[in-house]
Amino acid sequence: MDSENLIIKAKGGNKEAFVSLMSLYERDMYNLSKHMLGNTDFIYDVVQETIITAYQKIGTLKNAASFKSWLIKILINKCKTHLHKESKVTYLDEEIVIPTRDESLERVEIYELLKKLPEDFRAVLILFYFNDFNYKEISEILNIPEGTVKSRLFRSKAQLYEMINCKEEKRYEKL
Repeated sequence: MDSENLIIKAKGGNKEAFVSLMSLYERDMYNLSKHMLGNTDFIYDVVQETIITAYQKIGTLKNAASFKSWLIKILINKCKTHLHKESKVTYLDEEIVIPTRDESLERVEIYELLKKLPEDFRAVLILFYFNDFNYKEISEILNIPEGTVKSRLFRSKAQLYEMINCKEEKRYEKL
């Protein structure tokens, strides 16, 4: 069954259709929240909260074709809420990131650099490069004009480039 039919059935209250729909998008939700949060301890919580909210509010979805954008918008809002709560918490220990088998060291370094970007820039960059959304879709998800999406994407890439260059310079200074 295609996703549009699942969406229509889920809107009608079909729980099995909703579960099937979530299984289609769970990887996207996991990857996006991983990029936004960086801390794997909270990713599943945020994805779970997103699924619950989507289930409760699926009746408000107006257009089945915009389901993925609608779902990602909920996820981003959940991530932002979590990041806002986390910014009020002070940890005594520095978080240590250990790459898993499927992650190279460079990938972990990119995650660390992404966390240093302003939240608005990080969201646009992640949606564009890691989730393959186009400018219009990102504009709808974040409720900002397409021009703002383009400028944030440009600025975020410039900041990332600057951070990478600084990191490389420091690496060579040690030699």
